[in-house]
Amino acid sequence: MKNSLIVILALLVSACAGIPANSDYAADYDFKGVTTFAWLPQPGIDGAGIAPDLDNDLVRQRVVDAVDSQLAAKGISKALDGIPASVLVTYHLGKEEKVNVSSFGSWYTYFGYYPCYYCGYRPGYRSSFGHGHFGQGGFFDDEISVRRYEESSLIIDIIDAESKKLVWRGTSKRRMPNMETPQERRQYIQESVAAVLLNFPPGADLAP
Repeated sequence: MKNSLIVILALLVSACAGIPANSDYAADYDFKGVTTFAWLPQPGIDGAGIAPDLDNDLVRQRVVDAVDSQLAAKGISKALDGIPASVLVTYHLGKEEKVNVSSFGSWYTYFGYYPCYYCGYRPGYRSSFGHGHFGQGGFFDDEISVRRYEESSLIIDIIDAESKKLVWRGTSKRRMPNMETPQERRQYIQESVAAVLLNFPPGADLAP
């Protein structure tokens, strides 16, 4: 069972290698002393009017399960009831609509148009000559493409249990794909969590 878990986590680490993530931490904090953790109650949801698909028990449980697995793989176990933990953990989710605007040239003729990505100049009229015959004249123009997509953000905070001060924060933002099944949503969260916690604790590798 343990070997299977290690294999799964190794695959997740490989998958999250291309997911953008960064972290900040207290340089004077002794992360070597972090051996146990406990969850702060009610993990937070960031952003005004956050969609219900981020603020529900199913999503919360997937995030908690993913964080638990990643920390366990690093040798940091969940504190038993009644026993103080080394650190406290919480997370924040957000979602934002993004707009991507791009342009490309088009070559217009009497017979219609087609995209012209490598035209030397535009807009304007141009007659083409080639292979010994007179080519069809036309016009260059710019096409504008507008694509809307959603970007999710995940923040994981590590707080010193005694001082209640933030000692580590990891963040990731990535484009949200279309997810139709619980398995796809679970994998998306697992990959995001693995990317955020990849370098926690600072300077530490995954436990064998």
